[in-house]
Amino acid sequence: MTTTYLIYDVHSGPWDDGEYVWNVCKVSKDGDVFHKELYFNSYDDAYELIKHFNKSIEPLELELEDEDDE
Repeated sequence: MTTTYLIYDVHSGPWDDGEYVWNVCKVSKDGDVFHKELYFNSYDDAYELIKHFNKSIEPLELELEDEDDE
């Protein structure tokens, strides 16, 4: 099952620890706004999100697999 998030901004990143690449993003789900780590396949993919918010304030909609820790 998937959950829909609205992404409003990249708070920090992209981060690369050699195994994972991620951004810490400002997102909302069901009306709650919070920061969430979003993981990407590559540094370039993560940087595309930053480039979007450098040009636009429009949030992006993203569907992610449900996680047990939320």
